Amino acid sequence: MYKVPLSELENRMHSFKKQMDFSHPDWEMAVIFTNINMYYFTGTMQDGVLLIPREEEPTLWVRRSYERALNESLFDDIRPMKSFRDAALTWSQLPSRVYLETEFIPLGFYQRFLKHFPFKEFKALDRDLGMVRGVKSDYELNLMKKAGKIHAHVLEDVAPSLLKEGLNEAQLTVELFQLMVQRDTME
Repeated sequence: MYKVPLSELENRMHSFKKQMDFSHPDWEMAVIFTNINMYYFTGTMQDGVLLIPREEEPTLWVRRSYERALNESLFDDIRPMKSFRDAALTWSQLPSRVYLETEFIPLGFYQRFLKHFPFKEFKALDRDLGMVRGVKSDYELNLMKKAGKIHAHVLEDVAPSLLKEGLNEAQLTVELFQLMVQRDTME
């Protein structure tokens, strides 16, 4: 199984903390909920929460599926939880302010989180995440180049032979997608 290298995950976290130090010199804790950002920092997309304290190592708390998270990720600290209560019990004292994703978190979800993590104030970190994710590492650039080569081959060399009268756009898209995924798993 393919895994994001630990060194890449560590570099991403270092860059994020550095960005937070620059943008929010008084930050103490950041929280990640969304799958894409969770994958970016941990190498797995699970139902859970990534807690990033400024002075300590981050922890990924997973509600579903803990075993899958362990199998997919090289992230250092992955723990199971039944609810946010499990994660909250590990904190003797919380900062008054938390930084979190505000663009994609439903209010009900945030309220359930606040029930166990009673922060007095929240601030957005969406811009900071964008700044960090916008700078690509050699690892990411190599993956993008590989994807580009796969797309070029499938679209330029294979797609013309698939075109025939009566083939609708949806069918062509499915066939092209399958070829791209198959090609990626062969390499």
